Amino acid sequence: MRRLICSAMLVCFAVAPTDVASGFANGPLRNVTDLSPTCADCHSSMQRETLKEFPSEVVDAYMVENRHYKAIEEGERAYREMSAQDRSRLLQDVRAMDAAASVALTAPGSARPGQEITVTVTAKGGAGPVVGLFLLDTPSRFQSRTPASDGWFIVGAAKVWGPDGKEQTRWLDSRAEGLKKNLNSVIVFGVKSDLEKKEFPESKATWTLRAPREPGTYTLAAAFHYGTEKASPAGRVERAGSVFPRGGGLGAAGRILFSRPVTVTVK
Repeated sequence: MRRLICSAMLVCFAVAPTDVASGFANGPLRNVTDLSPTCADCHSSMQRETLKEFPSEVVDAYMVENRHYKAIEEGERAYREMSAQDRSRLLQDVRAMDAAASVALTAPGSARPGQEITVTVTAKGGAGPVVGLFLLDTPSRFQSRTPASDGWFIVGAAKVWGPDGKEQTRWLDSRAEGLKKNLNSVIVFGVKSDLEKKEFPESKATWTLRAPREPGTYTLAAAFHYGTEKASPAGRVERAGSVFPRGGGLGAAGRILFSRPVTVTVK
């Protein structure tokens, strides 16, 4: 089954333009639109329950232990030419990055039909230089949607704060002139973890949502997309003036981590 997944991915990239086939090692900066976890098929999953609709062998193939840790530990693919000592250091560092990473969503427990509420996504960690925060309807890697699909209306642009505590608008400002900026996703810049000092930056975004008109119980969740390898001296590769993860643009060093879902009762 894993071979079938990999074959499908190879076919996908074989027909893609060459300038995007290397993946988004520094974030999907051109995709200034609503984003979902499906846009990062090469990333490793951190939670089995976010893939519950798939058979166990497919879930196993996407989990971080098999998709990333194992490749480093056994010297597969891009890690083949690394020394055993460097692979051990890299594995230790990416595990530390994952242990420190977190994401949480806060929202009111109830709202009136049509009422505006504020929801906040707070994430910690990521190798940088960017991370992604997505506001979704459910914590599912391949089946989540924007809250707008469930009756919510995103009011205006999200407010974003980087690790320095300053508000930033860089990604949303790159949206084409005349287009609305009420997107369900944001890219946060200026992220850099320091493994030696055990310092892991915090990123935050808030959205204003208008509640659905239909009374009922609604679910909201957040996804945190972050990198790991570039925080490690053994995982950084400098090429053409840019820094790439050791595993490459299509490697599995990126992560998808979901918040716990939040239930909002509209009545």
